Amino acid sequence: MAKKKGSKDRSYELKKLKAECVAEENSRYIKSQNKRKLGSGEAPAGNTGLKATKSEVFIFLVGQEESTKNIQEQFKTTRSYKKTKSFTDAESAKNFLDVTKFPKNSIITMILVAPDFAKEEDIQSELDVIAKIKEEDPSLDVILLSASSIYTSVADFTVQKASDAFGKIVTNITWAIREQDRIRRQVESKQFIKIAIIVFFVFFILIFAIDFITGMMDTSPNPSGIFNILPIPHE
Repeated sequence: MAKKKGSKDRSYELKKLKAECVAEENSRYIKSQNKRKLGSGEAPAGNTGLKATKSEVFIFLVGQEESTKNIQEQFKTTRSYKKTKSFTDAESAKNFLDVTKFPKNSIITMILVAPDFAKEEDIQSELDVIAKIKEEDPSLDVILLSASSIYTSVADFTVQKASDAFGKIVTNITWAIREQDRIRRQVESKQFIKIAIIVFFVFFILIFAIDFITGMMDTSPNPSGIFNILPIPHE
């Protein structure tokens, strides 16, 4: 009996944890979307027509001009992610994001390209700015591309520079897009259910109101409403 009870407790805890994770995902997504629609500047053209999502996808690169330019050229050879925009540093990217208005349900991935011989404190300085970006836009995905293995909680993905690095970047972007699209559908489903419940209650309140009003207007000896739901008082 104790074993069965313990199993039920674990199942309850797992369901509770899953619900909390879903709520956190939804909260981050909604916060990001609310932030992205506040800007006044026009967003550059994003990537559309992707199989993984119907949302517009934006890819921003942050790093030295030569490094980001090489990666941008590689993106142009892909089928889905040809459109990118680059910034020389994270502060420039933050200033741009703060004033730019993005389309509804947009998906953004930022790639920080660390110089090959960059000092760790210089990379951390850039990551600190990106952390500020993610505070306001928590569902923005960050990929760190560096010559050495660097662990940081700011980056959602870390890719080490190598001959297969670009392929890993594209794989991570595709995975991130699918996750963001899953969360989008999750949020929209919950919003639809809320609206449906409200419409349901409004509909029935309206039906009862009409039934009562038409019943009160009925002058027959046994008055009844048009739907004959509510009892109508007799004189």
